[in-house]
Amino acid sequence: MKPFGNRRNYAPEGKLVKWKQLLQNGGDAFARPSLKIVGQFFSLALELMDGDVGAAQEAIKLLATETGLSFIKDVIDRHISMASQLTPGCQLWETEIKPLFQLVTHARVVDSAVLEQEVAIILNYMVGVGGSRMSKLFHYIDSLFQLWEYNSTHLSLLEAAGLSLAVLAKMLDCNTTNIIKDDFSTFASCLSRPLEESAEPEEMVFRFQATKHLHYIRQRLQIGNHISNLEVQSYSAITQEMFVLARDLPGNLSPGGPRHDNDHADIADIKILPTYEEIMSPREEYLPVNDCSQWHIPGISGRLDREFRLIREDTVGQLRDAIRGALERIRSSNNKASHRTSNNILRTYTYDSAMLINIRFEKNTGLDFVVRCDQPPPVPSLNPQQRKDWWERSKRLQVGALVCIIDGTESVMFCTVSESTLRNQTEQKTRTEKKPEQNTSTASKLTLSDDGNYLHVNLQLIDATRDDVAQALRWYKTKGPSRYRYLVEFPGILLASFKHTLDALKEMRQKPHMPFVDLLAPPDTRTTEPSIEPPQYARAAGFAFDLRCLTNDGAELLVSPQRLPNPEIIESRTSLDITQSSALLNTLSQELSLIQGPPGTGKSYTGGMIIKGLLANKDKCTLGPILCVCYTNHALDQLLEHLLDDGICNIIRIGSRSKSDRLQALNLRVVSQQGDRTKAEKTNLYNMGQELDVLAAGIEDSLRALSTPNSASSLKKYLANVFPVHYTMLFDVDEDGWETVDKPQTIMRRWLEGGSRDNDYCRDIAILRETELFNMSNAERQELYLYWVKNSVASFVRIITQLQEKHTELIERRSRVRSDVDLRCLNQANIIGVTTTGLAKNLHLLRKLRSKVMLCEEAGEVLEAHILTALLPSIEHAILIGDHLQLRPQIQNYELQSTNPRGKQYSLDTSLFERLVEPPHLKDLRLPFSTLETQRRMHPSISELVRSTLYPSLQDGDIVKNYPAVVGMKERLFWLHHDQLEAGAASHDPLNTSHSNDFEVEMTVSLLSHIVRQGEYTREDIAVITPYLGQLHKLRRRMEAMFEICLNDRDLAELEDFEDRDKTTPIALVKQPAKSTLLKSVRMATVDNFQGEEAKIIIISLVRSNQQKKCGFLSTSNRINVLLSRAKHGMYIIGNSDTYHNVPMWEEVINMLSAKSLLGESLELQCSRHPDSPIKVSQPDHFVIFSPESGCNLSCHKQAAATLALEHVAMRAQTDATSS
Repeated sequence: MKPFGNRRNYAPEGKLVKWKQLLQNGGDAFARPSLKIVGQFFSLALELMDGDVGAAQEAIKLLATETGLSFIKDVIDRHISMASQLTPGCQLWETEIKPLFQLVTHARVVDSAVLEQEVAIILNYMVGVGGSRMSKLFHYIDSLFQLWEYNSTHLSLLEAAGLSLAVLAKMLDCNTTNIIKDDFSTFASCLSRPLEESAEPEEMVFRFQATKHLHYIRQRLQIGNHISNLEVQSYSAITQEMFVLARDLPGNLSPGGPRHDNDHADIADIKILPTYEEIMSPREEYLPVNDCSQWHIPGISGRLDREFRLIREDTVGQLRDAIRGALERIRSSNNKASHRTSNNILRTYTYDSAMLINIRFEKNTGLDFVVRCDQPPPVPSLNPQQRKDWWERSKRLQVGALVCIIDGTESVMFCTVSESTLRNQTEQKTRTEKKPEQNTSTASKLTLSDDGNYLHVNLQLIDATRDDVAQALRWYKTKGPSRYRYLVEFPGILLASFKHTLDALKEMRQKPHMPFVDLLAPPDTRTTEPSIEPPQYARAAGFAFDLRCLTNDGAELLVSPQRLPNPEIIESRTSLDITQSSALLNTLSQELSLIQGPPGTGKSYTGGMIIKGLLANKDKCTLGPILCVCYTNHALDQLLEHLLDDGICNIIRIGSRSKSDRLQALNLRVVSQQGDRTKAEKTNLYNMGQELDVLAAGIEDSLRALSTPNSASSLKKYLANVFPVHYTMLFDVDEDGWETVDKPQTIMRRWLEGGSRDNDYCRDIAILRETELFNMSNAERQELYLYWVKNSVASFVRIITQLQEKHTELIERRSRVRSDVDLRCLNQANIIGVTTTGLAKNLHLLRKLRSKVMLCEEAGEVLEAHILTALLPSIEHAILIGDHLQLRPQIQNYELQSTNPRGKQYSLDTSLFERLVEPPHLKDLRLPFSTLETQRRMHPSISELVRSTLYPSLQDGDIVKNYPAVVGMKERLFWLHHDQLEAGAASHDPLNTSHSNDFEVEMTVSLLSHIVRQGEYTREDIAVITPYLGQLHKLRRRMEAMFEICLNDRDLAELEDFEDRDKTTPIALVKQPAKSTLLKSVRMATVDNFQGEEAKIIIISLVRSNQQKKCGFLSTSNRINVLLSRAKHGMYIIGNSDTYHNVPMWEEVINMLSAKSLLGESLELQCSRHPDSPIKVSQPDHFVIFSPESGCNLSCHKQAAATLALEHVAMRAQTDATSS
């Protein structure tokens, strides 16, 4: 920043010489230089700081001499005293004090190691003996601030305050004893007064800088106050030092100004989807780190701000970068886009020649934009039937898919594929049969597949704001070659997965009415171990929970949250073990309760018992419905089914993505259909229906006019609205409103053909607008007509946008009225189950509930933002059950992940649960939590793998000690080591999911076949787990002819997406014939989608095997933990142990297995007839050679063993078929 003051222009090489001359001339102690010379001295010194480094350092060294310091003495001891006797003004500040302050705070001065001594001398000299010189200096500045000249701006005052506070901060640090001097506190308060006034946007940078210095000074002085009061202590606290980088803040807080038109300091002003400026901005977005002291907003507002920005970067950031890449490719390839791009993670499809050919309006959904694009390759080369089949199989342009319209200019428009989009004529016929009244116009029959050259897709704007609607309507009216547009599809992006959450965070930022703020974002960071109060509803004197519903004998059991009983009492009277009992008691006594449940310890069971106990006290505490929140639909279904099994009734599930048949009748949509609307609601809905009809008619009428703006009927509507005088003249409307019966086109034609043709002179259009129509020449009539046509387009666009805005508001009002029935139903429920996304989507509805309790399962897998949105204003008791040592929340951007050294500062994948139990910084709040310690899933030999590495207090339940051996196997636990390299050398992308290993595929299939053919295991008993989708894909293809493959919904969706990635044509979704025998049904999953699941036997294919010993994301203990803790009876790991040996947890596991001879290059099978006959296999073919009938090679009993196995298979199949 360039200082003000008197300066002269000197040649760069002469500045130091001239400055030295000024220094030497000022060496006379009796003849001191004038104010002008002193001002030049400091101004020239400041200019030197931006030049040669050596010259700058020499100047500072000379300034620290007696001669140089005398100039500082001139300013403070002489000139300030002189100025104080005169009328106060800013001249001395501008000419001397400001350049001096800028000099001593210049980066080259304060950051130089070679100048540390000189800088200390200068600053100490400015402080003076006993602070005398500092006192004189800042008293003058304080008086100056109070009488700041009226012709000076508040901006310059803020700048002066910030600069003064910066100098004060440097003075504070120049001597260790300064922090206990009271003068610093006094002057800090005086200099902070300008900050108390409201800030304008352009002042935010200076205000923030000043505030930052003030905060630092106060922090340092607080330490000084503490030191001055210290007594002798027997110990000293150890603090962890860290380096803090300066960060470019958002919006107007950035020294360089906003990055683009969507960069704001307040997230409430940020649009969810990126703007064109944002897409093309070369500057990096502002991303808050996980250290709250570096945020630009403190407290819970800062927490909401951080979560919003990071989630938006993780989701919308993909769109932004993908669109930028598409635009760059388009511009560099002469208006031809590649039809598939796979850069980074996000996949896109690009369709050329996007043209808006029609706009339709539907009363309930709004505007539909019919867009025509070129068919993607290879569709144009297919015959009609092949084309129809291609689009039926394709997952492209499905209803709800996110798309973007772009061109080579500054235009971008986000839409979703409308439900009215048709894939073929058959679909049109089916819809017409279901809804005979449906519009069957030509436009409605345009489909994706009927035209060999073009596809037709119907789109709806994501945000139907005035600007977006107007942009789309202008596109409609600018057909032709002037704009070459493209439609870009993002098949991997689900808008609902992030938009509702981001909208909710914005709303919460504007209205931060949240519970537990002091625990989630404490204002005082000095306390790291808080005491947590009981829930608000349980704080009344003498209150006690009645838990007789949990007891074994139904006898009374009262628990006071203020005086908790011994957990052993709960254990003795209920089915809960000691740690589960302790978790129950802690939950009832803490408003924010955290329960860690290691694998197999009964998290769901404990959660169910807690809910059961709370429901027994629902009326007593007026709890309202208990809100049960899960991240995935599958987890939510499991939780609610578990509650049903426990006898809990009156459950309502929100959301339509449930796969559970038991829960279909409990869906809110179904339940609310049984509720009656009040008379007022019916009347309101009827009236709104009438209003919608009127709006629809108006919009459709305007759309017709917009499509033919030069038609007489369209111009008649335009004139009636905009030029009523001309309308009356032209269409001969009398005083009573009667008009001539001639057709509008006839009237318009006659008028255009009339008028004098003697000359071509036309009066100005402003005059013609006020002129009688029939007094115009023919040329003037033609000119005015063209003016009407041109301006009618803008008029109709304006009318449509206004009506569309009213339509959007009316639809929202109608939705709120309809939700009143939903609200009444929900208020009668005991349990309301909802996913985190569904909760954010229905936030307006759920905020009206009187729910006091919220329980979240698998909280360790849920992003913090999703938990924050679930904390409704009415919540008084939050229960988070999870395990931060198992899977973290899944995010897309590796740059934001805690496992990435660069991403650790953001750690978006750290859940609220993990942040509260293991804070990232020593100064952060740490909450107490309960841990369940008895596992009832894994055989002790398997549980030992996670007990020795992660859970030292984990105990084995009695049931797991008596598990039977795995039939057909010598050992129940074994690591089969091999050195077969993975396919290709893949990429080194840590998030790459395409890794595979052909040897492990064959070995896994062979081992699986061997175990299945034993005839002892059912569908749910065996599961194959692998880290990578690429391996899952190969396993599925290899085994689908042998087994019925069972995949969960998430794996199935991800696998279909993976299989479609690098293919020109979509994969044929031809289903293999179902295998009728349930004994041949096998579960397969990726590790990330198998948390919370279990099986008797687990076969693990680790995949990674390379000379670099890189094991990808299996290097994190969280995934290793989940991988090793799914098996009950037996677990078999197939992988190259050398690849994994350099990961600490894997190393421990490998050493444990090696010590017990459970790791080797050959796996030993076992024949049930000859258990002592050794059968060792190390290759897939060995199973066929040494165990052809899943027994052994002894001829006497081989056939008998095979016959027995087949009998078992047949009997089990018959039993399962009968039960189903």
